[in-house]
Amino acid sequence: MSSDPFPDRIQDRDGLMALLARTTNYEEKLPRDPAKRLFKLERVEQLMDAAGTPQDGPRIVHIAGSKGKGTVARIVAQVLTAIPSAGPIGLYTSPHLQDLTERVIVDNVAASDATLARAATRLLPYLAKVEGTADAPTFFELFTAIAWLVFHDAQCRHVVLETGLGGRLDATNICHPAVTVITTIELEHKRLLGDTIEEIAAEKAGIVKLGVPVITTAQGAALDVIRRAATDRGAELTVIGEDVTYDRVRSGPGRKLTFELTDAEGTTPLALPVAGRHHVANAAAAYCALRHLVDAEPIAGALDAVHLPGLLEPVAEDPLVLIDGAHTPRSAEATRDALAEAYPGRPFGLVLALLEEKDLEGVVRPLAEGAAFIVTTPVDSPRAVPAETLAAKIAAFSSVPVYPRSSPAEALAVARTYALGDTIVLASGSIYLAGAVRDAVGLLPGQRPSVAG
Repeated sequence: MSSDPFPDRIQDRDGLMALLARTTNYEEKLPRDPAKRLFKLERVEQLMDAAGTPQDGPRIVHIAGSKGKGTVARIVAQVLTAIPSAGPIGLYTSPHLQDLTERVIVDNVAASDATLARAATRLLPYLAKVEGTADAPTFFELFTAIAWLVFHDAQCRHVVLETGLGGRLDATNICHPAVTVITTIELEHKRLLGDTIEEIAAEKAGIVKLGVPVITTAQGAALDVIRRAATDRGAELTVIGEDVTYDRVRSGPGRKLTFELTDAEGTTPLALPVAGRHHVANAAAAYCALRHLVDAEPIAGALDAVHLPGLLEPVAEDPLVLIDGAHTPRSAEATRDALAEAYPGRPFGLVLALLEEKDLEGVVRPLAEGAAFIVTTPVDSPRAVPAETLAAKIAAFSSVPVYPRSSPAEALAVARTYALGDTIVLASGSIYLAGAVRDAVGLLPGQRPSVAG
């Protein structure tokens, strides 16, 4: 926390970063002491009141979950952007791949430094008043308010919000959505959300609002919790796999997913440019959310043109380099299966990074299956596992050759050297690594790669 006086205005990127540096940033270090888990919606509400309640007005899609929430958010926002009558469209996601501005998007374009700085400037009087008190917002809370001011200034008609952590006490949960989505629930962030699937699901279900339709891809005990929350709050519940089903699923070759979705109105063939049949449920949830907002007719065509970065995304050739943000055991298994379907028979090497709170063996085992080699690296996060530590732990349960390197760029260079013939290089284990590899191959933030894949 800085003791320097507040500036009169935020003028540029440096000023914005200096302002954000004055906050507590749980993305850099999660709190370990329960007494320090200071997530309070009252604090966010006070901040938003000081901002002029910019969250009032747009039709909002609010999305929580352990896996798939970012995918659903991007699908919904990009499809809405393709429908002129629906826009302008705001999209708020986290974390970013390469640059902070990617978290705040209007009509598929990331907010500029100047736009974010102007929004932040309007919050300075309030921030100066509450600094050093329990009302001072965290990094995520402050950036959420900045995002809302950007969306308000852009006169967004629809805003798609991805929760940061949990749901019930998340900074995004002061909105009044038109529809909510809860994706797959896994054991994650147990120190903050709970030790069981039921406890974590209850936190995610905190976004369910009175009378607001909710769509979920959750199953089992998590679905039971979400169903009770929907019943208690009089919210119409749509369960993907029960109320809405899909069939004739085909994944690959390459990044193509096709399926038929059946709901109360009939069966619709859909296609999505992504690898992996595990994305079908997310695509179905996005379709159902969109049907609460727009007519069905333009959705299918827009789906076929979405861009989903970080999902077995090809970012370079010779050799083919793919990035994927899988960082849980289930997502790692899904990535392994998707890779085999999209590029059948092709060998691959793995560039790997993990954060300290992740299930190391649970994530690495599926990704290492069939790998010709593994190159470990840290990422730019205080929570990153050192490359040598990661390599030593992998060697304890895997016979795949492991080579630790000091940076993602160096790890990628080594992997590309080792990738002989038609061997693929897969960078996975962390969204931070996916972004670092995009940087290393020269892609700008938000840029769509021209690589065929």
